[in-house]
Amino acid sequence: MKKRILPIILVLCMIVGGSLAYVKISRQQKVITQLAVQLNSPTNQIDAMPNLRPYDEEKWLLTQYGEIDKERQICYTVTSSNGLVIIDGGFEYEVPRLRKIIASYGNHVDAWILTHPDSDHITAFMEIYKDLQGITIDKVYTPEYPSIDILKKNASWDSFEALEEFRGLNVQNHEFLHRGDEIDVIGLSLKVISAYEDKIDEIADDLMNDGALMFKLSGKEDSMLFCGDVGSASQTTTENREIMTNYIMSLYKEDELKADYIQMAHHGFQGMMPEFYETVHPRGAFFDAPAWLLNGDDPHFSDVDNVELMKNMGCTLFTYYTTPNQIVLK
Repeated sequence: MKKRILPIILVLCMIVGGSLAYVKISRQQKVITQLAVQLNSPTNQIDAMPNLRPYDEEKWLLTQYGEIDKERQICYTVTSSNGLVIIDGGFEYEVPRLRKIIASYGNHVDAWILTHPDSDHITAFMEIYKDLQGITIDKVYTPEYPSIDILKKNASWDSFEALEEFRGLNVQNHEFLHRGDEIDVIGLSLKVISAYEDKIDEIADDLMNDGALMFKLSGKEDSMLFCGDVGSASQTTTENREIMTNYIMSLYKEDELKADYIQMAHHGFQGMMPEFYETVHPRGAFFDAPAWLLNGDDPHFSDVDNVELMKNMGCTLFTYYTTPNQIVLK
């Protein structure tokens, strides 16, 4: 009798197991299908307003903004239950959303960090600053760039109109950050990894980008490395990017550069060399890039290689396809 029962049990187990496996596979396929639809049919991301207040006082929400069908920019917020930090801010189209976010924090910004004065980074800030409408900003942090004449001598091909406009605003509570500086921002530690200095003028031919703020934002457990546009070269040559990468890596031990998350340098194309990202070895990578960059539509300006690099490292990728994207820092 036992010999007859055993095969029946085995068959039943196979049927049930097969059914469960089928259900699991079907669910996975459904998720993949839904994701594919989402990637090819982005929502109106400009109007998206995520919840910015973490449920725990010892946690911070970091949010990435951007529009998959527009241009590259950098726009992030870092928020606590009662504190607001804005990083860059992007183009003018971000102004209405940023005003709503600032209003939700009592029209008060604890710190506004501008990595460098290119239009895709500081236009929204300047538009808001020209018409504050009651907004107060405790601190505005930037790198300390030299005169326009020096910048033009280094990179005559570049545009410096945004920098000239920014300087014309005479921003109050403006403070320069330099390599090695450490400050507190709403309870998180910010350490400047790189910023404009004479040495960068010697080794780089793209001062506006290579002189940008690169900084590490850290809580007790989690950290994120913001690379700004560091590592871009005027001729997009590997040699120039290698020089900038090697210089920064020579200044720090490996554990000083390691971070849980990273904002990819120069929107994910050009930027830092693979050995830099391998040293940081993050578990999540943020690409501030529209579809044409992410998909490699232009062979000269493409994120494809770095997307593959970070995927092969096991990173979760955060892109404009799904913004606003959020992570918790603690």
